[in-house]
Amino acid sequence: MTIDLQRQIYREIEAFIIPMLFHMNELFTPPRTLEWTLLVFILTGLLVCVAASELIRKHFHWHAEVTRKFVHITVGFLIFFAPRLFQSALIPLLLSSFAVLIMVIAVRTRLLVGIHGTSRFSYGTVYYPFSFFVLILLFWNNHPEIISLAMVSLATGDAAAAMVGESFRPVREYRLTSDKKSIEGSITMFTVTSISLFCGMIFLGLQTLHSMGYLAVIAIVSASIATAWEALSSKGLDNFTIPLSVAFVLSFYFIPSQLQDPNRFIIGVFLSLLIATTSYYFKFLTASGSVAAFLLASTIYGLGGWQWTVPIVTFFVLSSLLSKAGKKRKEQFEHLFEKTSTRDWGQVAANGGIAGILILVQYALPNENFYPAYLGAIAAVTADTWGTEIGVWFGGKTISLSRFKVVETGSNGGISLEGFIGGAIGALIVSASTFPWAATKRMVLIATLSGIIGSLFDSLLGGTLQSLYRCWICRKYTERKLHCGSATVFVNGIRWMTNDAVNWICALAGATAAWRLY
Repeated sequence: MTIDLQRQIYREIEAFIIPMLFHMNELFTPPRTLEWTLLVFILTGLLVCVAASELIRKHFHWHAEVTRKFVHITVGFLIFFAPRLFQSALIPLLLSSFAVLIMVIAVRTRLLVGIHGTSRFSYGTVYYPFSFFVLILLFWNNHPEIISLAMVSLATGDAAAAMVGESFRPVREYRLTSDKKSIEGSITMFTVTSISLFCGMIFLGLQTLHSMGYLAVIAIVSASIATAWEALSSKGLDNFTIPLSVAFVLSFYFIPSQLQDPNRFIIGVFLSLLIATTSYYFKFLTASGSVAAFLLASTIYGLGGWQWTVPIVTFFVLSSLLSKAGKKRKEQFEHLFEKTSTRDWGQVAANGGIAGILILVQYALPNENFYPAYLGAIAAVTADTWGTEIGVWFGGKTISLSRFKVVETGSNGGISLEGFIGGAIGALIVSASTFPWAATKRMVLIATLSGIIGSLFDSLLGGTLQSLYRCWICRKYTERKLHCGSATVFVNGIRWMTNDAVNWICALAGATAAWRLY
């Protein structure tokens, strides 16, 4: 490591650590005596609320979901006023930490059913105070209004969606992940969240920063993101994803930055909605894949604009069209693959997750340049996808990269000349798609090379660590756990190393290679 590089690293650490120390010092300022007294009253009120929910549930035989949401809403509105009740963040941090500990014990021992008792096991009641804890660390000192609005959106919108889904029958149910949701519940979630955010912003006096009409647009955009996360989250995780995503969107509008255009996020939400619905209509994406693509595209366009959006849209559109080409030829190989060409949320996350993380890191560290790594990640998943599609389509001689033996076309870890060339062309097209905005010849070359490196690493993992099964009926090897209507037999690899997991690593390898080369 050179001396200049060491100095640069020290400067970056200093620039990050010193402001953080000042921030933490402000958070832990000693509370006033009145605040400690108020803490006693709040704890007493919370205990009474919890006890009342248990008594009501047992005496009137109410469903646990009803009493749970009663506590859910009550605590949410209490948190809404917390920044006005407490000057020091120490007490809210202690309260949220204590609540996390109690809820973990309650969930594990099945106590306090009136708070967390649902028909499924989840840590939702743990995520609730934990999300409050995270928001305190991020926004308490400078923008406490974001904490209030983010938590009230969870307290009202999510609770209303659950009540509608549980109370009204029949409802039109759908399932994106493991939890059942309802269309009526999602519509209620969007509507109530929009209204509560708009009213909350008016109550907090934020109309002095933006017009009433603009506040309404902010509320709608935030509610759209929150509803999408609620639909996609399962096992209580929405108690974390909803407030954090709402806070993320609100930060665009209430934390001024010369590097970001708040209007761009509004445009991004509507463009992403158009892309997601169109992709679902043409069966490029499943319902869950459409929601995941909406969230990913909104974030990427909102933070980066066209420069960051064009490469990943180019990958998605061209790869989707390529997957539909030569469909009859590819049908004979469908038994090999775990999933179909219509991508679900897992495939969207596997192909675009690293890119999404990198743009968030770029947003957090604007003085660094993560764009080459971003291009490398997308080039890698493009090279992998195109290599598989073209290799299967042409059906040329396929060699296992790990064993250097001829294998069946489409086999894990196998590469063919046609597939390799096709993957390289795909990586080049995606890398060059950003020429009008930022790319140079050097960056395109590095991204293309990184994409090829990532796809080769993907093939190596596919032939060694990726889980492989065999159907005991037709005796064929496959990525699927079910085949010919029966469970398959695990024969090789690591069970959790699915094709999606390999694609995550492929994207990471491409990003790392581009970062190092650039």
